[in-house]
Amino acid sequence: MPPGIAPTAPNRLLRLTGLIAMVALLRDDQLGQVGMPILILAGLAGLGLLFWAVGPMGRPWLSRLALVVMAVGGGLTVAQVGASMLPLLVAAFAGFAVVQHSTTLGALIVGIEVIAVGVSSVAAHRTPSAYLGLLAGVLLVALLGLSRRQFRVTAEQNRLLVEQSREIRAERDRAAALAERGRIAREVHDVLAHTLGGLVLQLDAADALLEAGETERAADKIRASRELAASGLDDTRQVVGALRAESIDLPIEFDQLVTEHRDAGGRVHARLDGDTQHLGEQVSVALLRGAQESLTNARKHAPGAEVELRLRVGAEQVELVASNPLAGRLGLLSASGIGAGLLGMRERIGALGGTVQAGKVGDRWTVRMTVPRR
Repeated sequence: MPPGIAPTAPNRLLRLTGLIAMVALLRDDQLGQVGMPILILAGLAGLGLLFWAVGPMGRPWLSRLALVVMAVGGGLTVAQVGASMLPLLVAAFAGFAVVQHSTTLGALIVGIEVIAVGVSSVAAHRTPSAYLGLLAGVLLVALLGLSRRQFRVTAEQNRLLVEQSREIRAERDRAAALAERGRIAREVHDVLAHTLGGLVLQLDAADALLEAGETERAADKIRASRELAASGLDDTRQVVGALRAESIDLPIEFDQLVTEHRDAGGRVHARLDGDTQHLGEQVSVALLRGAQESLTNARKHAPGAEVELRLRVGAEQVELVASNPLAGRLGLLSASGIGAGLLGMRERIGALGGTVQAGKVGDRWTVRMTVPRR
């Protein structure tokens, strides 16, 4: 059964009240003075009202048929039988008010009633003013039905808008949660990959120096490892605690990354061109994480190779280029990655309207990041 077709119990009770009112009016009509055809048509109008009030409403066409019967029967007898006015007005009202019916049906019913009332008025020798009075009542009730329809349509639209707003808010919350998860994953990956990768190389170097008997140099490596671990711990605390970029000094952080890479045994030639003072925090963090990921990947895949790292701040955009020779041998950490670093880099830079290009350029592996200056 289509939703909204079956009337509710209070609605059926109201319809039955109308039927009872029609029966009460029939008692006051002088039915003996009208012909049998008029009585039959008035009876059909009453049956239409009865069926519309209590009949099965599972099929919309049955309800429409009942309204048409009321319009025809009531309209053709309203000038002779006063009680026929009730089904006539009910049909005019319901034809527009019931939103399951099209407004075309309401217009059709009103048109039928205009013609039928005219026929009834002519047959009963009513004056034109009486005919116009009946038409005025029909049109007024039809307008009330149309107003009721508009109210229901507006209420339904408002309900749908509220539901859509609720769904949009839910989708927005889910998207924000996914974006935050992605951000957490990028931050954790960048910090841990950089720190743990450096620690492995430092401890491997310390182990080799101990085997060679160079305890003093091994101790230096262990101390450097401790400093790297402490730095990584501070970064991790920032990620877990706030996950928001604090005001950072990009040149200092950039130099610290380069120093940590060198302390871990890596080689890097770094250069920073331009004024970074007015860069936005998000841009600074994205570039810093990009440089960090590039150095980490160089340690993994090209151990011992010198990394060219250049950060250029222009008037319209900022560019970071990291390049290193393709390794002839794989590093110990080359199999530890799952590609999350490059993916996170693309997501982070893409969120700022920038681009990331990574791949072989000649005999070197080059990563180029460009971000609009904000």
